[in-house]
Amino acid sequence: MTEHDARDRSLPAAPAPAAAPARPARHRRSRGPVTALSVAALSAAVTAAAFAWPAAGQATTAATDAPPAPAAAAALAGAGAAIPGAGSAADRVAERAAAAAPAVSAKAAAYAKKVIALANAERARAGCAPLRTDKRLMAAAQAHANDMAKRNYYSHTSPEGRSAGDRMTKAGYRWMRWGENIYKSPRTPSKAMAGWMDSPGHRANILDCRFKDIGVGVNLKSNGPWWVQNFGARR
Repeated sequence: MTEHDARDRSLPAAPAPAAAPARPARHRRSRGPVTALSVAALSAAVTAAAFAWPAAGQATTAATDAPPAPAAAAALAGAGAAIPGAGSAADRVAERAAAAAPAVSAKAAAYAKKVIALANAERARAGCAPLRTDKRLMAAAQAHANDMAKRNYYSHTSPEGRSAGDRMTKAGYRWMRWGENIYKSPRTPSKAMAGWMDSPGHRANILDCRFKDIGVGVNLKSNGPWWVQNFGARR
């Protein structure tokens, strides 16, 4: 059984439809700050939301636009956040965060690179510019893949309540908008991408021409594999 999850918080929220176990569910979209607290989940004929833990074959999607004022973004980001306009100081924050990126095996790194290539191939067919690989998004995505594998949970939101946007900010990425797809169990990059592209919500993140950067994390532990795609557009 596979699980996969995607998040997009740029449009009004919509319920996730029931789907066959091998297919991901629709995403949830809404406007708001980075700390948006909703995860859509589905079972054979039941829809759940708001911190529901997806079971095998379930999925959701999430993303967000930045708050309108830099002060709001800085307040939500917490200590160590790179504030827009901080210049070289913000760049140094990003460099330190990227330098502390979690370790990844050679095979997982190759899989991540393949996922990025496949995503850009899909974008090219849709008329979107290719996504740039961003080391900060790579660090955020890998950290989340590792954390889900280590603590055996499956969600865009960590047990402590941290969102994908929080993780990107911590990695030094000064986002204007972000999106995230996650997936559990597929064994190859091609199967992971096929599942995402077969879901309207996950596909919408991949083919959103407003996103400019991408980071992918892969953890190949036996209770997975765990796949994370992070999308972003910088301020």
